[in-house]
Amino acid sequence: MATIKDIAKKADVSTATVSRIINGKGEAKPETIARVMKIVKELDYQPNKMAKSLRQRKSDLIAIIVPNLTNPFFAELANAIEIEANKHHLRVILCNTNDSREKVEYFLGNIVDNYALGAVICTLKVTENDLEYLEDKGIHTVTIDRAYFEHRFSSINIDQLNGAFIATTHLIERNARKIVLICGPKSEKMSTERIKGYQLALKSAGLTSQKIVYGDYSLKSGYEIIEELLNKDYQFDGIHASNDQMALGALRCCLDNGLTIPKEVKIVGNDNLAIDHYSNPRLTSLSQMHEKVSQSVIKELRASQKKGHQPQKIVLSPELFIRESS
Repeated sequence: MATIKDIAKKADVSTATVSRIINGKGEAKPETIARVMKIVKELDYQPNKMAKSLRQRKSDLIAIIVPNLTNPFFAELANAIEIEANKHHLRVILCNTNDSREKVEYFLGNIVDNYALGAVICTLKVTENDLEYLEDKGIHTVTIDRAYFEHRFSSINIDQLNGAFIATTHLIERNARKIVLICGPKSEKMSTERIKGYQLALKSAGLTSQKIVYGDYSLKSGYEIIEELLNKDYQFDGIHASNDQMALGALRCCLDNGLTIPKEVKIVGNDNLAIDHYSNPRLTSLSQMHEKVSQSVIKELRASQKKGHQPQKIVLSPELFIRESS
């Protein structure tokens, strides 16, 4: 692999001159610049970005901290952010915490050590103190999705209350009257917001029957929740799940128990994953607006590099994609 020394020797100039020319800094004669850049191309010189980051105490690196990769939602979200980051010549490192506080602390240290430009936080295992720590080190933060808590830094969220209202209203419009809401963990703020949207839709339609249950966002929990309701002979004709994994688990359980979808039970998920197009029947779902979130994340992190930038609080409205399950 070619080095700056190799280029300097072949061009008969100093390494300092080569460094200035490569980085677009300092004066040099046009013929010197042309000669150096020709040699750079000939030798296929690739700058050591890690060394440059350590030297300048900054980099083009964006860290994405996610709770797990078993849920395809986070893989699709990270991919969307990376695509947008690459458009602006930024690199992405994925930090999979597996919901471990120990791993969070490990990644926080690595992010600081590598002088990351910014960090995208998508897990509740990261606290406001962690955000303070990163910001104090000059690493700007943006919280998204599951990192749904109050803090003074940048955040980009989906309006979960409105999303649950849209999904529940859709089920009501499709003649569902006994609708089950499958939330994530009860302790999460997102669950509270979704319950409010669900209840508001029921109230607006003059419906009093409600059933709220809590899962862990997995296929298994969606399946087991519906299985338990069926074992108790609880009657329902609609399901809104707070993510697609639980929705697909619920759908599978209904089919295994002889219920037809959507004739007897209508189901709406919340993620709009790629797999929704291939379930049988295809899953109706709320989009969490990956493309818009990604664009907003990168725009905010780039803007945060400018002096005087103020953290932004952005809320996006979800969009319902209607398919065969409702």
